[in-house]
Amino acid sequence: MKETHRRSLINKLFPIFVFVTVWANAHIVASPTDKPRVLHYGPDKVTLIGKLVLRTFYGPPNFGENPKTDSKESQYVLLLDSPIDVVGSKEDQLTQTEREVRRITLVVFDFKANPVEPLLGRRVVVEGSLFHAHTGHHHTKVLIEVSSIRKLGKSRS
Repeated sequence: MKETHRRSLINKLFPIFVFVTVWANAHIVASPTDKPRVLHYGPDKVTLIGKLVLRTFYGPPNFGENPKTDSKESQYVLLLDSPIDVVGSKEDQLTQTEREVRRITLVVFDFKANPVEPLLGRRVVVEGSLFHAHTGHHHTKVLIEVSSIRKLGKSRS
């Protein structure tokens, strides 16, 4: 009799267990827990992590309207591991707030101090100041003036 009672109890509780498990998994997957990190434009310094790639965009004179005659511009772009929000300032019209930013153009003034080419295709840590695109040569909404770049996992030395 005990065995029959135990099986009956299992048969009644099993569907409840399955329902709770499925419900919990659906809610964990459906609701994102990670909100984008909120950052600010320079002079604040930021640290970003992502994959470094080289992208080519159409440039002058028509920036893609006439691909046969438009020049091409290659730029280093950081594909962020996680999206960010960059908050603008009401006092500065060049700093528009951008949400869910996933790509950032790298602006490197000193390639000797910050060699970029050997890091292409790798995950890197980039430090610098963010600024908003303001010319036709800026092909991402947010750019970073690089103060340092290194391969992820490599210690600072």
